[in-house]
This record gives sequence, structure tokens and C-alpha cells, in this order.
Amino acid sequence: MASDGESYGRYPEIDFFRGTALIMMLVSNFVTDLQYFYSYSEFETFWYMFARITAGMFIFISGVSLWISHFRRKGIEEYFMRFARLFGLGMIITLATEVFLTEGTIYFGILHFLGIAGLIGIPFLRFGMVNAFIAPFFFAGVFFIRNYHSDILFLLPLGITPVKFFTFDYFPLFPWFGVFLLGISFGSVFYPEGKRKMNFELPRSLIMNFIRFIGRNTLKIYLTHQPVFILILLVISGGRLEGIVLPW
Repeated sequence: MASDGESYGRYPEIDFFRGTALIMMLVSNFVTDLQYFYSYSEFETFWYMFARITAGMFIFISGVSLWISHFRRKGIEEYFMRFARLFGLGMIITLATEVFLTEGTIYFGILHFLGIAGLIGIPFLRFGMVNAFIAPFFFAGVFFIRNYHSDILFLLPLGITPVKFFTFDYFPLFPWFGVFLLGISFGSVFYPEGKRKMNFELPRSLIMNFIRFIGRNTLKIYLTHQPVFILILLVISGGRLEGIVLPW
């Protein structure tokens, strides 16, 4: 059992898990760029599943983090500040993809989702591990909602899309909030009252420390990685990429 001081600090295993998911996300998104800009089509099923697993890891650990952090937050305003930061950044990405991409605008991506989930997840915190039994309703809801379509974009968070809808990043509440709830449930079991129930020992090495470091800086890396990828591909392609609008 860790001491109270350590319990209320950062947990290395969570940073490691998030850092691992971030590395997977960088790989997945670079492959997506290759698929879009260079029509790369090898192992499409594998990369599709890889991307879903990666996203699930991010959302799951975000649910765990919400459970831990709610024992440390001093007021409801901190939840709204987090929502405003994440959703606001998501809207910047929406604007950027609308301006610079010829198709695939991101209307409700991972940042939009995490901002919303961090708010609507608050009342579910009281249910603790019972959330594991609530989560399947969000998974099953997909089979109902997918039969409905609407051109009203405000319904996108629910999973209701236009008939011909294409976007690079889309995480509706059905089914992804179910993954978020599983994270809350996991947190309630292994981090009761925000404190570690078990001592997770991680080996110490440069690689492990690096993964934990990037796990502590996921948002910064997430916001900057695509411009870096695009710049690399522009250099490789001689300054021209199909599907992207450039100012020159």
C-alpha cells in the first residue's frame, strides 16, 4: 500500500498506460495520413482495429482519471474548466480541419468527447463499480441508433449522422461513453477514494521513464503531432498533398 502522499500524487502506472496509448495513437494516425494522402491500403482491417483499441485505451484511462481526480477537486467549477479547455481545443480542431481539409472535417472527435464525458460522467461517479453493468447499455445503443440518420449536426454526439458522413475522428457517446464508464468502474475498485489499493511496481529504465513522461504530456503531443506529420509528408511529396488546402 502506498503512502497517502504518494497516493495523492501522480500514479506511474497510469502515466505509463496513457503514454503507451499515445505511442499507439501516433502510429495509428500516421498510418491514417498515409491512407488518406497516399492511398495506402495494406492491412486495412488490422489498422482499423488498432485504431479502435488505441482510442478505447485513451477513453478508458480517462474514466479512471476522472474517478481519481474527483476526490481531489475542490469544486464543480474545476469540472467546467476542464470541459471548456478540452471542448474548446476540439472546436479549434474542427475549424482547422474545415479550413485546411477538402473533406473529413472533425465535428466531434476525441477531445470533444472527453470534454463532454468529463461532465456527464459526474453523476455516474456515485455508482462506482456498478458502472460496469451500465456500460453495456451504451454499447447496445449503437445497434438502435445506427438505424437513424439526420443532417442536424448537433445530433452527432449521440451517433446520429447524415447518410453520407465522413470524418477522420468521431467518438459519439454511443458506444464510447460505455468505455468511459468501464474506466470509472475500474477506478472505483483499484483506487477507492482516489488512493491506490494495490502497489503497481514498474521497472525503471530510460524507455519506461520516457513512456511515463509522454504520458504526462499527452494533450500537448496530441495537439502538435498532426502538423508535424503533415510537414513530414509535405517534405516527402515536394510540397503538395492531395486533399489538403495550403496557403501557397
